[in-house]
Formats: sequence, structure tokens, C-alpha cells
Amino acid sequence: MDALFTQATVGLAECDLHGYLLRVNDYFCTMLGRSREQLLGCHLSKIVHPDDLPRTEALLTGLMKDDRYEVEKRYLRPDGSVVWTRTAATLIRDETGRPEKSLAVCIDITQNKRHEDILRESEERFRLLANSAPGMVWITNGEGEVTYANDRWSEYTGRPLSEVLGFSWLNTVHPDDVEGTLRIWTDVRIKGIPYETELRYRRQDGVYRWHVVRANPYRHPGSDKITAWFGSSTDIHELKTVEAALRESEQRLRATYDNAAIGICEVDGNGHFLRVNEWLCTISGYERNELLAMTISDITFPDDQAHDLELFHRQMAGEIDVYSFEKRLLHKDGHLVWVGLSASRVDDLAGRPLYGIRVLRDISARKRAEESRNLLINELNHRVKNTLATVQSIARQTLRNARSPQQAEEDLEGRLLALSRTHDVLTRENWERAGLPDIVAQAIAPYLSRGEQRFEAHGPGVNLTPQQALSIAMALQELATNAVKYGSLSNETGVVSIEWSTTRSDKGLYLRLVWKESGGPPVQSPTRRGFGTRLIERGLARELEGQVKIDFLPSGLICTADIPLR
Repeated sequence: MDALFTQATVGLAECDLHGYLLRVNDYFCTMLGRSREQLLGCHLSKIVHPDDLPRTEALLTGLMKDDRYEVEKRYLRPDGSVVWTRTAATLIRDETGRPEKSLAVCIDITQNKRHEDILRESEERFRLLANSAPGMVWITNGEGEVTYANDRWSEYTGRPLSEVLGFSWLNTVHPDDVEGTLRIWTDVRIKGIPYETELRYRRQDGVYRWHVVRANPYRHPGSDKITAWFGSSTDIHELKTVEAALRESEQRLRATYDNAAIGICEVDGNGHFLRVNEWLCTISGYERNELLAMTISDITFPDDQAHDLELFHRQMAGEIDVYSFEKRLLHKDGHLVWVGLSASRVDDLAGRPLYGIRVLRDISARKRAEESRNLLINELNHRVKNTLATVQSIARQTLRNARSPQQAEEDLEGRLLALSRTHDVLTRENWERAGLPDIVAQAIAPYLSRGEQRFEAHGPGVNLTPQQALSIAMALQELATNAVKYGSLSNETGVVSIEWSTTRSDKGLYLRLVWKESGGPPVQSPTRRGFGTRLIERGLARELEGQVKIDFLPSGLICTADIPLR
């Protein structure tokens, strides 16, 4: 029996009824780090942890009545370290039944206590970490039933934590998202893979807000079986709202960019096109893929390239933010297109230039209008001079042929009025379609002398557009003025024949108008073309998109115009 006491693998100790040790085994000595000599006769108060001593004394007192107790308590080693034990004490009586001593069986549970402390510390750290997270953190068992949720869940939903357990958390999910959430959840549980999805939770104020939900499976180290899922739900409602607004903004920008009636492009620091809209393709004549393989200089008229590149390089170097000017593009088919260019720059967060934005407006029509205006000014200057010459000629012819001062006054007044009507034709911009016979009649009216047949006009009724009527009236006025100055109307016998006809070809209907002079002074071909002649040959041809030819024959001038009718 003594050998069993001594060699037992648990701590054994006998003490008297007052708490003094009477007998201890080797394991008890080892457990407390003390020798048998140090322990025998030692009172329990010397080796029991002070915090556990009152309870130990109470148990010893109660042992007299209960005969047995079991408790967890701490002993102290000489170095001050603690030994946790699970101690079961039994009262031993003598042969007469009187209490004699007690026997304590002590099992060292220090390691278990350390593990429990580590576990408690780990659980506390996890709780603190989970409650510090900005979103809702939760754990489910292998079947997907929630077993834990952090305080954020209750704070966010306004519901007690007990209502999240199991599948009760679905009560806070938007009804439209429940079915899809369960379908995804079931699928990933079967596959055992991490997952991420988006759904709406109801906040405590009743508003549903978007969350991103992520979860990862935890597998048992031994069986690899999924025993838990660790997940989080993070509020991304503001992000979703911003993304939706950004998508809408991008759609509006894309619609504006693609459908704008102006050319828009983005270019890198070397001038290569990064993005072009449809209108720039229209302006330049190139397809989108062609432009994206080109630079801004490739479509710029050579004479404008130096100035364009200088401004562009200064802008991309950060010297200037925006600039604008007018330049010419070289269309794919070779013709020039005038554009008004506005250029800006996009920088990164550090202020470094990323790319340039260029907006191009087709101003070719305005440029043509400016050219036409300048031409009109020159024509007006020339026309005033010719008008004065015409008035002088009309007055001279009227006075020469008048039989009386009264007749001269009447004839002069009528011819000047006819001249005024011709100039009305020249200045009427909004004129509706007009007949060619009327145009011819008004053009020659100022030059008709009473009783004289100086003009012959023949041709079918042809309707002209305002542009055609104005251009032809100007040409007839110019021809008549020149005839009065130098041609068949400058003497007493010369005449003018005006004939016109229409012909149809594969390209459409054409008008042929012929002005033929005869009976005037002999004609010599001029060594240089005057303004009036250039106006007829070039201006009429350009405005009417036709062909005009003037022949200076000795018998008289002949002007032939072939004009397409629209």
C-alpha cells in the first residue's frame, strides 16, 4: 500500500485536521517543486495560492460534515509559479469513526488551464477584432446556419443578436434578393468554394442598402470536412450609388461624344489619336481605324502644321492649359476643310499631363462666306463704277435720240428705273424661283432705245433658283455694260442676240445660254482679262457649277454658258 502511494502518477497528500501535511508522494513533490522534507509538517497556507486559501480553509472545515469535496485550486512553487490542480479530498476516520486525517488526490491541470487561457484570449481577440470591423462579421456551421454575429449586425439592423441565429438573418434581406442569395449559398456550400455576392440588407431605419457579402469555408484538419463558414457583409451602398451615377455620366458623355455635330478627339503626348468620334471621321474623310493609326499632323495642312505643333507641345509641357485657333485639315480626298480648333488637357492627380482633348468645328461654310463677301465687295466696287458708266451711256443715248427735252426726261427716267429693277434682282437674297425670260428682260431693259431693235432674246420658259437667277443677272449686266462700253451697243448699228435652250444628258438637265454680239466695232482679243471678264468666266462658273466660255471674234463677242439645272 505504501509503494502504491509513493509511486502513484497523481499527487497524493495526507494532512491532519488542522491543515498540516503528514505524508506526500513523489509526484506531489515534483508537482510543487519541493522536497519531501520541505513539505512534511508544512501548513497548507504556505503552499496554496493566497486567492484560493479562504475557500480551501472553508472546504477543510466542511469536510468534517461532508466527508469529501472536489475543487480546482492553485499551489505555489518556490519560484512563485502557479500549479493548477483538480483536487479531490476525502475524510479518513479511525476505527471508532472519529475524523483522523484527510487524503487529497491532486491532478496537475496547469497545461489545460493554459490552453483555456489561450483559448479565452483568442476568443476575446476575435470578438474585439470582429466588433472593430466596419461591417457585419458572422460564422455559420457547415450547413449554413448562423452561429455567431458581431455587434455590428445588431447595431445595423436594430435587432437583437438572437434573431440572426440559424436562418433568421434572411428576414433582414430584401425580398427580391432572398431567392438568389439562397441559390448562390446552396451552390457554394456544395462546391465548398469561397464566394462573393451583393445583396440588400434592411437597416434599422427600414432602408435597404447594398452590401458585398464574402465567405470562406473552414475545413476540419483531420477529415477536411467543412465545419464552418467565416463571412462578412460590408455596406457598399454609397459606392453603388456613385457607380450608377458614374455609369450614367459615362453614358451621357459617350452619347454626347459619339453624336456631337463637332469633331472630338483625344491625343497622347506625341499627337497620336487615342479616341475619335464619328463627326471627326466625317470631317476628315477617314475611317475610325485609319485615324487611330495617325497623328494630328497627318491630317493637318502642311502650311498650318508648325503653328499647330508649337501650341500642342507647349500645352502638353504644361506651359498653357487651353488654346484655340483656326486651321486647315487635309481631307482624305485631297480638298481642304477649315476648322475652328479648341484644345484642352487632362492631367493626373500629380498634375502631370495625361492626354489632350481637341474639339474641331467645321467652319468651311463660314470661310466660303467670307471669301464670297470679299468677292462681293470687289464686285460691288466694280459694279458701282459700271453702273455710273451705264447711267452715263443711257443718258448719252437718250439725249442723242430724243426729239424734245420732255421725251428725253421720260426716256431717261424709264431707263434708270429699269436699271434699278435689275439691281433689285442682284440684291434679293431671299428670292423665290424666277423665270429666265424675266431675268433677261429686266437685264436688257435699261439699254432699249425707243424705236430701236438692239436686242433679240429667244428661249423656252426655264425656272431658276435664287442663286442661278442672281448669278445670271449679274453676268448679263456685266455683258451688257461691256457691250455699251466696247461692243455692239457702243455704236448706232450693233445688236445683241440672247438665246437659250435646255438639253438632257446622263448627268441631268442642262441650260445653254448664248450671248452673241454683232454689228459693232471690230473686236480684238484683249491681252489680259479684266475684272468683269474674270467675274463672268470664273465667278459664274463657280457659283453655278457650270462652264463659261468667252470668244472675242472680230465680228463680235460670244459668251456661252452651260449650266446644270437643279
